[in-house]
Amino acid sequence: MRIALVGPKWNALVNSYPSLGLGYIAAVAEQEGHEVAIFDFGLRPDRPLEEEVKDVCAFKPDLVSFTSMTTSHHSVEISAAMLKECLGVPIIIGGPHATTLPEQTLENPNVDYLIYGEGEETWRELLQALSAGDDRLERMQGLWFKRDGKIVANPGRKPIKNLDALPFPSRHLFEIEKYPLYAPTGERMITILSSRGCPYNCSFCFKGIFGRTYRQRSPENIIAEIRKVMDDYHVRHFYFIDDLFTINVKRLGAIMDRFIESNLGIRFRCLARVDRVTPEILEKMRQAGCRQIHYGIESGNPEVLKRTAKHITLEQVRQAVQWTADAGIATKGYFILGLPGDTEETVQETIEFAASLPLDEAMFSIATPFPGTRLWDELVQKRPDTVYNADFTKAYYYNSYTAEIAPFMNVSEVDDRELSALAIEARRCFLESKTHRLYRQSFGETWGDILWKISRNDSIRKLGRALERMGLFGHFHELKQSGEAKQWA
Repeated sequence: MRIALVGPKWNALVNSYPSLGLGYIAAVAEQEGHEVAIFDFGLRPDRPLEEEVKDVCAFKPDLVSFTSMTTSHHSVEISAAMLKECLGVPIIIGGPHATTLPEQTLENPNVDYLIYGEGEETWRELLQALSAGDDRLERMQGLWFKRDGKIVANPGRKPIKNLDALPFPSRHLFEIEKYPLYAPTGERMITILSSRGCPYNCSFCFKGIFGRTYRQRSPENIIAEIRKVMDDYHVRHFYFIDDLFTINVKRLGAIMDRFIESNLGIRFRCLARVDRVTPEILEKMRQAGCRQIHYGIESGNPEVLKRTAKHITLEQVRQAVQWTADAGIATKGYFILGLPGDTEETVQETIEFAASLPLDEAMFSIATPFPGTRLWDELVQKRPDTVYNADFTKAYYYNSYTAEIAPFMNVSEVDDRELSALAIEARRCFLESKTHRLYRQSFGETWGDILWKISRNDSIRKLGRALERMGLFGHFHELKQSGEAKQWA
């Protein structure tokens, strides 16, 4: 069969990197002997959807499969209708939204099959059944489908135990060179997944696909994929997008040892919890090539943080960020403004806490309740008329900081307009604090503080910008602009 896999458009935002989910199911389909093409509509957000659909129709697939997030599902519905009219072939859907709201998703007349949860094994069995023309659908775990106009919901499938058995994602089907994911050096960076699942139950997080059962790949399997990517794309920068790359410190130590022994020479970033790192493991990670760690910090108010069920403390945050900096690894902190219980005062505490940390980067998002999370369940309990609808295309939660955005389904005690303004203020406050630290690093504490205070004067700021353009203050300019790039070298 000829199979088209589609990643939908998501608002006006470009996809930063290829969908590994599509990459994995593409690899399974290729193992089964099918001809596969991936169409990532989100790679060119300004391109008309009609043109994207024409490309799929020109491929003349025998079936089309979508992945869908809640924020992009309305786009999936529009695309599916156009493709069904053009091609008349079976349409399959999987991903977070399909798993969260399967019945509502499958009620769409243009959708024929729905893969519930982790998809590779169900996908393989479905392709085998469709190719053979036999009827084993009702015995297929993880599959929902329609028969005689009625929805058939099969039992869910257990998580895949042996991740090493999965084929590597079919990255060759993506236009890798067009994705805007780069290391600070300007070199291309590629995503990779070393584990699946997360045992924690944070209120804002969705666990429907990989679940809370933590499973990991072997160091040998990970290294094999890294070597293949290095050979195929001539890159050495990787982004481990596991929910929790550092959850098992013993396992992590073994992987880092293998990276070091293999002399891979890679540089990588990863996601971590502040309570799952130690000075020793951080030093080993640095030696193995880790150059940046992203920490979910969320709030600077203890009570608001406690309500997220994150199960970390502010002291653990301070400790982990400092340990990471001491190890020579850059840090990025994720913060959520407008969580349940947040007031203007507690949001301000979060802003001040973020500014007090020696972070290299900080991202301030606005709390958004998505179906399948505890935030959503709590919201529905308070407002029983809350339902998913096309308005979720407006569910921006990553702030661009260039303009105020309207919070979507505000769950805090802060006014919408004020919450949006605070997100921009948070960014400004953090950057000012970071620049202050850079002055100290460049000129020493005493002179750094003095020059920092002087630099706050508007007239002095204009003069300083002019001097920088003339090449003066070169050491400070270099430190500010290229310090992280040097760290990644």
